[in-house]
Amino acid sequence: MFVPLIVRLQQRLSKQLEDLNVPFTEDFSTALKCTDHVVDAIFGFSFSGEVREPFPAVIKALEETKLPVTSVDAPSSWNIEDGPPRSGVGSTFHPAFLVSLTAPKPLVRHFRGRHFIGGRFVAPSVALKYDFDVPQYSGIDQVVEVPTSGEKP
Repeated sequence: MFVPLIVRLQQRLSKQLEDLNVPFTEDFSTALKCTDHVVDAIFGFSFSGEVREPFPAVIKALEETKLPVTSVDAPSSWNIEDGPPRSGVGSTFHPAFLVSLTAPKPLVRHFRGRHFIGGRFVAPSVALKYDFDVPQYSGIDQVVEVPTSGEKP
């Protein structure tokens, strides 16, 4: 039987999380009451189009929570180029933190929180080819905080 790659990847990730005793929930809003920080890694930078079920309720809960939210690479529901949607689901979602993997994406122009870049592995020739600045990392740090205003994506 043919199982699509994305399904196999999800199955493997689920198994890994189960082995690490990471709890799963069907009720995200209730789960928010049992934590003090949320990591948003739902879609990532390749997301495009409308937010489809079952994710609107999760994005709405992220919009409404008072908890700090850290988005990985791109806040879920945001367009990689244009930032948050102009209306609807995700239009008021502004996480406290953004961790850009490798390099900032164009959407960072719309981001107002604390911004970090993770990915010290970028060769100078790659940065030159794609026209982005590699930040100065301290010591052996793999993550560096960068300013959010006036940033070249």
